Amino acid sequence: MNYLRLATIFLQEGGTDPVGVPVLVPIAIGIILLLLFLWGLNRNNIPQGEPDHADDHHEPQLHSEPYTETEHHEPAPAELVDEPASRSTAVPVTEPAKPDDLKIVEGIGPKIEGILQAAGIKTFAELAATSVETLVKIVREDAGIRVAFPDTWPEQAKLAAAGEWEALEKLQDDLKGGRRA
Repeated sequence: MNYLRLATIFLQEGGTDPVGVPVLVPIAIGIILLLLFLWGLNRNNIPQGEPDHADDHHEPQLHSEPYTETEHHEPAPAELVDEPASRSTAVPVTEPAKPDDLKIVEGIGPKIEGILQAAGIKTFAELAATSVETLVKIVREDAGIRVAFPDTWPEQAKLAAAGEWEALEKLQDDLKGGRRA
């Protein structure tokens, strides 16, 4: 039966208003939901940096003692003035060690390598000197990566630091995802 014919019968017989939801209500709800969705997508794009006038809100530091004219204008005593260091006593500046590719160690990918480097572990020697407990804390607890198992990482890093690549490859053949199989 046709719904339009049924609606006409009800309107003619009883004189009652049609029962149901007006068409504009679902359209209005849909528009509101669409606007909320778009707002949620763009919410993370709003910059959250410091305002340019942030320093204006700080109160000036006040001295606990009154200012005197001689406070900043007295010359330093001769004993405290540093003489320039001679060239023979200068300490040579050494460059920091170049970071190793820690992804060579089985079980370490690009993300974990970045986490370890952020924690100050950048070379095989540093990784070999780090305890398994410290690695678990860095990777699992601090970074929240639960699928990483750093049990053999120091052992692998020790072989890599010593340049024993064949022994490292043999050890990695026995491992699965960095764990002993």
